[in-house]
Parts: sequence; structure tokens; C-alpha cells
Amino acid sequence: MSSKKKRTGQMAPPAPRVAVSTGRHRRRRGANPLVWLGGVGIIVAVLVALSLTQSGALAKPGPPSRAEDPAELLPLAAAVRPLNGSHDMKRIPAQTPAPQPAPEGVAVPVLRMPSASYDWGIIPKRPPVTHIFAVQNTGTADLLLNNMVTSCACTTAELSSSVIPPGQRADLTVTFNPSFHQVEGDVVRLVWFGSNDPTQPWVQVRLTANVLP
Repeated sequence: MSSKKKRTGQMAPPAPRVAVSTGRHRRRRGANPLVWLGGVGIIVAVLVALSLTQSGALAKPGPPSRAEDPAELLPLAAAVRPLNGSHDMKRIPAQTPAPQPAPEGVAVPVLRMPSASYDWGIIPKRPPVTHIFAVQNTGTADLLLNNMVTSCACTTAELSSSVIPPGQRADLTVTFNPSFHQVEGDVVRLVWFGSNDPTQPWVQVRLTANVLP
């Protein structure tokens, strides 16, 4: 055997390769703070949205209720000086005007409301609820309405027209917001307005509800 072959047969096996960790690999193993913050932010947003949904804060108001069929009512009058009513104790007369008999032989307005009260029944604190009343003039002169006010700041009212010609009507839209302040159980809310109908110079509309805790 030659010396060359002998030397080749005695060569030591190559040393095993040792993996060397780099800084780049160490950074990949560590948690990225931005990822954690993003995850926490998503969890908080989901919890807030769930809480708002359960409380009803995101609920949209439903359509206004109405006791009568509009097809069975007098035609809606054109909007002339619409009225907006809110809570203002100064506008409530200390002594409401007393009804007087209608004069004979002259044209007079006659105020007729198919219904002047409504019960919403059991309702949650949110969203607000709305009801529409019909204010009709069955007389022979223009019905003039004024000084509309509500019994509470949680209640607002809108009258489509303050001038109602004979044989026509205006729509009175009343909205009650139970979440405006702390309230639960049976509640009564009132709307008042004045008119030139001598037999009904001061009109009261009554709304009731049972607000859930």
C-alpha cells in the first residue's frame, strides 16, 4: 500500500457544523409590542361595542306609531308656521283659559282629535319612541294653534302646521326619550297647546309608558 493511500485512510472526519444564532433570529423570536397593543385594542373595542349593543345605545328608533289610519282622516294641511314644543314652565298658563260656548251665526273653527292619549306600553330606555296624533278642523273658519309646550325636557313635540283650514288636519308628532334622565316604571308625559276654538282654548295630550329598569 502506498504512503499516499495510507495517509488518506487516516484522515479525521470533518467536524460537525455548529449553528450560530444571530441578532436577527433573536428579534424574530421576541414578541412585538405593537402586535400586543393591537390585540388589546381590538378586544377593548369588541367589549365596548357589545356593551353598547346590550344597553340599546346603538338601537335605531322605530317608525312612529299611529292609532288611526291616515286614509280615514281629513287631508293634511299645507305647512304654515309649524310649531315646535319643548319643556318651558314659563309658557304654561298659571290659569288655563276656560272654555266658552261657540258664538252663533258666525264662522268658527272646531278642533277635533280622534284620540288625545296614547300608551306605549312596556319600553326599554333606548331608543326614543314617537307617536303621531291628528289635529283636525271640522269647523268653518281657520283653526289657529299656538304656545305648544311639554311637561318634561325628555319630551318634544312638533306640529306640522299651526294654521289648519276647515276640513283639513295637522299632524302632532310627540317623541319621548326615556334615557334623557333617570326614569323607570310607569311614567306620564303631557303636551299642551292653545287654540282659537272657543270651546277648547287649551288642549292637553297625554302619553304613558312603562320604562324597563
